[in-house]
Amino acid sequence: MKEQRQGRILEIINRHPVETQEQLAQFLLAANFRATQATVSRDVKELGLIKIVSKSGKQVYTQAPSSGGDSLPDRLVRILRNAVVNLDYTANFIVIKTFPGGGNAVAAALDSMHLAGVMGTIAGDDTILVINRQAEETPLIVERLRRMLNPGFAN
Repeated sequence: MKEQRQGRILEIINRHPVETQEQLAQFLLAANFRATQATVSRDVKELGLIKIVSKSGKQVYTQAPSSGGDSLPDRLVRILRNAVVNLDYTANFIVIKTFPGGGNAVAAALDSMHLAGVMGTIAGDDTILVINRQAEETPLIVERLRRMLNPGFAN
């Protein structure tokens, strides 16, 4: 649940200018994630979120580059490992199946990784469609995802 909530937080701050933890908690509630202020505060710290000045001049949350320890990429990979149950591909598309409710968290994690060759993701409750620029890149992206999931991952 924590990984799903944190994945949703990353999705929220990438889509909306969030100025306060209270706003973040409201966005989470709208997405059916109940979280106390203390939980949101802990998530902000664990995700390494910082505030920057947006183009509109407001201070908004964003992801900070991580320095050592449990890095942001490590946390993103952990979200994938905890939620993905299967992946398959054809041409320019990768379809990733997750546990129920894990689709948005995994898609947000993938989007945050900015994988080379990936144009974007579309998430449902338990399924993500990853759209790639070129069909030739798809097997390479799938292999990279499988290595992230774990060396013994089989679909």
